[in-house]
Amino acid sequence: MIVGEARPAGGLRDPADEKMEQIRDLLFGEFQRQNDVRVNQLELRIRDLETNLQRRVDALQARFDALAGEIQAERRSAFDELARGIQELGERVRHIPRD
Repeated sequence: MIVGEARPAGGLRDPADEKMEQIRDLLFGEFQRQNDVRVNQLELRIRDLETNLQRRVDALQARFDALAGEIQAERRSAFDELARGIQELGERVRHIPRD
């Protein structure tokens, strides 16, 4: 039955409607079933692609986080080395004999 189509009172169907439904099924039923199968296959494929994409995004995020951690550690190390160098330079300047 088509959406919005009125049903006879009491839920009984007209025999002509039954025959039209059978004709529709004969004409378009197989096409509709094939389309349903194709749509279901496409939906499954889309879900697989979404899952695969999410895994890849998660892997990229983990790699990004690891690289960010490495860069932060390298910065901290470079800053500490610079601070030591400045401190050593300050000590040398203090020990320079004044004329």
